[in-house]
Amino acid sequence: MKNRIEGLNQWLYHRIRMCIWKQWKKPKTKVKNLLKMGVPKELAWKAGNSRRGYWFTTQTVAVNMAMTKERLINSGYYDLATAYQSVHVNC
Repeated sequence: MKNRIEGLNQWLYHRIRMCIWKQWKKPKTKVKNLLKMGVPKELAWKAGNSRRGYWFTTQTVAVNMAMTKERLINSGYYDLATAYQSVHVNC
């Protein structure tokens, strides 16, 4: 069960990144926001101007550098793996 929760958790964070990426809409906005999050200029430009799909682009280094799991948790998103571990302490 633990592996299923971790797999679901990874998928969920990927989906959250994709939704955020989709909300930014324009390439200029994507680049600007990636730069604000500390991504190097070249990587931000490549990711922001990519014509690949949302799902593919959120797997890139630039997006994963910008939207780390810790940053998403600090923004208020829920971590399933932590909740599962707190409920099942010694399993």
